Amino acid sequence: MIRLVASYIPAYIRSVAGSGDDDFLSLLDAYLEPPHDPNLAMSNVQIVWVDDDQRLGAEHIAQHGVTKEEVEEVLLEIPPFVEAKRSRDAPERTLFWGATQRDRWIFVVCEDWTEGSVRYLKPITAFEPDEGEAYWRRQ
Repeated sequence: MIRLVASYIPAYIRSVAGSGDDDFLSLLDAYLEPPHDPNLAMSNVQIVWVDDDQRLGAEHIAQHGVTKEEVEEVLLEIPPFVEAKRSRDAPERTLFWGATQRDRWIFVVCEDWTEGSVRYLKPITAFEPDEGEAYWRRQ
């Protein structure tokens, strides 16, 4: 509930401030911007992007209106509002539900494997489900 209210406060302040307060609005944006530091627990993770296949990877994800940057924010937990679990139907895949820096909640599916001490995540698909968190809970 607090996160929901917090997302409306900046919009309200911008509407009240008007266009003549560009300096103030710039400071507000800088203050409200979440930290950009990655979660150190995810430092051994490498994201493997497939860029030239409409069935999976970057092109497929773009068809759902999600950017590579948003996927990486969720996978690397920037900010750390992320849940993850193994797929029941495909145990080699991990499902992620998380917030982007702009507080957009997306669902991400990745192939997930480890080689030595490095964990690899290959994004298969990502989208913003209409049902929101309820979709995540059913998976």
